[in-house]
Amino acid sequence: MLRNLKFALNSAWQSFWRNLAVSLAAVLSITLILVLAGVNLLVGHAFSQVLDGFRTKVSEISINVSDDTPLQTVSDFQQQLTADGRVTSVRFITKEEALAQFKADPQNVVFAQQIEGNPLDAKLEVHVKNLGDVAAIDTLARRWPGVDPADPTNYQGDFVNRMLELSSWLSLAGVALLLILMIVSVVIVMNTIRTAVYHRRKEIEVMKLVGATEWFVRGPFVIEGIMTGLIAASIALALLVIAYPPWPRTCSWRGRCWVRWVATSASDGT
Repeated sequence: MLRNLKFALNSAWQSFWRNLAVSLAAVLSITLILVLAGVNLLVGHAFSQVLDGFRTKVSEISINVSDDTPLQTVSDFQQQLTADGRVTSVRFITKEEALAQFKADPQNVVFAQQIEGNPLDAKLEVHVKNLGDVAAIDTLARRWPGVDPADPTNYQGDFVNRMLELSSWLSLAGVALLLILMIVSVVIVMNTIRTAVYHRRKEIEVMKLVGATEWFVRGPFVIEGIMTGLIAASIALALLVIAYPPWPRTCSWRGRCWVRWVATSASDGT
């Protein structure tokens, strides 16, 4: 058994160097495919992490409370939302607290000086677990009698929809791309093996005439295919590590910066 394995390894190595041009073409092609697959996975992972980073902001809904709504009504609705499995937390902010928050924001310094009285509503800040449930909680809030009819809720609905849609499309595109790359890589390896078989056809005929088993004949070609894949995988992994080193000051992965730019562009409507 060990003798046959040693023969298969030696034959595969000799065949690899004997058909060096074909072998290198296969290695380079598979390397490119694996690099593309790796980039696809990295971008998908980076987008998922960026989406998690935005989740805290975009999954928050502010429910503006009408001035004539009794505190008991607000408290009852707050308890109803807290008991909802889709909600993470609910916080009630009074008119005074809302005004203090508005004035504390450096972007509102000019407007804060021009405000007379307190035109802001009290509000309920609701944090939702999943982005997909934001719209449902918004609908529930708008049906509550205590909501301000002029300005019922505030949340980044358009941005949430863009993020969900982009996430779905990227997931589908990623899966489709991986399947295509897998098929192409298998075809390349098969063609490489066929080329090697063609160049060694006379040797194979002699081996069969002297009674060689099927495994003894096929073994070197199988090992050559595995060897080609391992070399390509090693090169692809090295290239990915070099191209995407840790980048702690800005992003842990460079690909994440690109995805963050895409997400920011989506939120800006570009």
